[in-house]
Amino acid sequence: MIKLNGQEVSCEFRSSRKAKKMRLEIGASGLKVVKPSFVPWIFIEQFIKSRAAWIIKNLAVTKSYTQPPVIPKEELVILKRRAAHLILARLEFFNSHYNFKYKSLSVRDQKTRWGSCSREGALNFNCRLALLPERLLDYVAVHELCHLREMNHSIRFWNLVGQTIPDYKERRRELKNHHAS
Repeated sequence: MIKLNGQEVSCEFRSSRKAKKMRLEIGASGLKVVKPSFVPWIFIEQFIKSRAAWIIKNLAVTKSYTQPPVIPKEELVILKRRAAHLILARLEFFNSHYNFKYKSLSVRDQKTRWGSCSREGALNFNCRLALLPERLLDYVAVHELCHLREMNHSIRFWNLVGQTIPDYKERRRELKNHHAS
């Protein structure tokens, strides 16, 4: 726990050899601070306090997020099958425009992501996409599909996404109101 502007905030600290700079993450469980291993711990408190207003504002926003339902294991198997069917159908629909090739498709119960794309062309999706409105599932499917061409979030990437999802900014904002798990 850390006290910011008179408010108690749950805080988790982690050191990472891969991190290049200090990072704050806000989630349902509170604040998470990730620091590069070369940064001394003494700088952490100063770093957090310098961003206190941002932290408190975003913690308040996070509390308003829709919490994901707890899904029993038996139902999770059914949800994964349903999600795979929906995602495959939407990928085929949108890929008729893009004509990108992907190596594999997997659907899992991921903790923090709605989807991802590896450099090898493996597309991965969160089974909980099946619980979202189709317009958000479409956004995630197209987002990951476009990473097959652009492995970044450059203007070229967003232009690709915009070809089939012109209101991608709105859908992206809407998706942030949902937790991946």
